[in-house]
Amino acid sequence: MAEHTVITRKIEVHLHRSGDSEEAKELLREKYHMWDTINDNLYKAANLIISHCFFNDAYEDRLRIQSPRFKQIQDSLRNAKRNKLGESEIKELKSEREQLFDEFKKQRYTFLRGGVAEGPNPEQNSTYRVASDNFLDTIPSDILTCLNKNITTTYKSYRKEIEFGNRTIPNFKKGIPVPFPIKKDKKLRISKRDDGSIFIKFPGRLEWDLDFGRDRSNNREIVERVLNGMYDVGDSSIQETRSGKRFLLLVVKIPKVKNVSLDSNRVVGIDLGINTPLFAALNDNDYERVSIGSRDQFLNVRNRMNAQKREMQKNLRSSTTGGRGRRHKLQALERLEGKERNWVHLQNHIFSKGAIEFAIKNNAGVIQMERLTGFGRNANDEVENDRKFLLRNWSYFELQQLIEYKADAAGIEVRYIDPYHTSQTCSFCGHYEAGQRVDQAHFICKNPECEKGKGKKNDDGTYAGINADWNAARNIARSNKIVDRKKK
Repeated sequence: MAEHTVITRKIEVHLHRSGDSEEAKELLREKYHMWDTINDNLYKAANLIISHCFFNDAYEDRLRIQSPRFKQIQDSLRNAKRNKLGESEIKELKSEREQLFDEFKKQRYTFLRGGVAEGPNPEQNSTYRVASDNFLDTIPSDILTCLNKNITTTYKSYRKEIEFGNRTIPNFKKGIPVPFPIKKDKKLRISKRDDGSIFIKFPGRLEWDLDFGRDRSNNREIVERVLNGMYDVGDSSIQETRSGKRFLLLVVKIPKVKNVSLDSNRVVGIDLGINTPLFAALNDNDYERVSIGSRDQFLNVRNRMNAQKREMQKNLRSSTTGGRGRRHKLQALERLEGKERNWVHLQNHIFSKGAIEFAIKNNAGVIQMERLTGFGRNANDEVENDRKFLLRNWSYFELQQLIEYKADAAGIEVRYIDPYHTSQTCSFCGHYEAGQRVDQAHFICKNPECEKGKGKKNDDGTYAGINADWNAARNIARSNKIVDRKKK
């Protein structure tokens, strides 16, 4: 397990302006021209690099196609039953095929080294040479090095899917983040001036001033800790948005807190609900619980935003025809959609923080959640009525991601369980029967011998039931049906 948690902070930046003189203004224009040149060419370099990554693989494929012996072996193995080959013969053919694979790889490496047979793996160096030959005049070498590393890593993650035709080579468009090494010769590129302002020494002798604004995300404190050596950093990037603003995407490595008091046998179960967005309970405690979030608050804010968006779309429908000034007219709608996304993101941060605080308070070393792949769907792959609202209006995948990285920082393990029947099973006796979850708020166990799963007994002999979200959260905490996050 890694000893740190990696997060990315988004901070607005501006190129440094050294005075109001005409000379200073001209220098600033030159700096922006240099930045524009880098930004205008970066995506072209990225596409060139990934194209040559594919070419490097395709070269080895061509060697196989052109080898008569390799074709013979493939045909023999393909028709092994018809030709009545024995196990020893098949084994020998496979062994010879593996030797040919190694030989093709050696030939490819020799080709990429420019005819040199021995040496280190040349794949990443070969793509850098191609990029530098074409773009070193417009993109600083430090940026090209980072870009080449990022693109080759991206290609490797998609290599198998590309090989089997499940996807095409990624295509990069203008506006991709401009990567750069945050350290130069082990020296941090982030510095502080005498007036307290913080800036970045960017490749190409550009200086970007960090603008923290209202700083609701506490970015200044995080950067201060980086400067003080409390946090480490990784290669970062600067990205220009469509509106012309530029942001530093600072990769920060936060040391994990080693909490020796956490009990690995105590598990927090987290249920994502409708009446309550997040409900947490323990596997070994019949009473401890916490509900986080409110359906009413969620509905009020989200419905108000949706009403504003519909009204704005209605007004813009006639005014944006013809294309003249369309982008400017749509800016208000884009701002509203941005506010909506930011609000949901903020709520997810609040909910995830509450879940981690509940786990730490109860010394729980594990958090369990339902896998959301296929979440809310029945045997016919149809979304159940009680889940339509949840899936349509909330970013629960993002919420789980935030819980994951905050749990990781706190030293808490996160596991995913199969969600099957977690809401219809009694968490006290384990009895399953359809209809036990009476409604979104109440659960009543139909097992005659179960008392805790029925709740308080009313005067007329009926039962009040227990909180349905609490029951589901307890089932999630007590479940041993551990699965991967994504369904295979």
